Amino acid sequence: MCAMEMVAWLAGEPHSDEPSCTCPVLAALVRACNDTLSDEARNRHLRPLLPLLVNTRGSAACERARGLLAQDVLVRKLTPALLRQKRRHEEANLLASLPPIETTEALRAALRAMEHYARDQHAAMWVLQRSLDDVAPARFVAGVVQVAKALNDDATWLIVVDLIAAMARYGRAAEQRAASESAD
Repeated sequence: MCAMEMVAWLAGEPHSDEPSCTCPVLAALVRACNDTLSDEARNRHLRPLLPLLVNTRGSAACERARGLLAQDVLVRKLTPALLRQKRRHEEANLLASLPPIETTEALRAALRAMEHYARDQHAAMWVLQRSLDDVAPARFVAGVVQVAKALNDDATWLIVVDLIAAMARYGRAAEQRAASESAD
């Protein structure tokens, strides 16, 4: 059983790797991880996250925000790690020190920095460009896994696991804020 099939089972949904209770952005990222990781790594890294993915489906705005979280990790953590592997420490440090990618303008600035310091990182560049082309995050977020796969070490997969958990928490925090605002 793959990770998303387990989420469907946990949610009491019919057998599927596209449970209706899960945010499509999270589901796409987890499916890409599931297809990349070994059985042992999948059990170690993804299995503990699966309950967090139940009931994460939210608004289009929530999906866009989750996509920005993924791009932030891609630009400020994963791409710098790749550059450090290639002994390009100065470029890595410059990308890692960019402000968080929380808006479209910050994303544009990150893309300009990537074009200058990491143009050869094609998977990362592709992800950023798809977002600016207004492609739904569920259609490009798996590109993050391509960059992680190039690094393919335990530290990298822990970064991806933290990203998935942060994406799941983001939606819950937004829902709690909206509920408290409507109660006032």
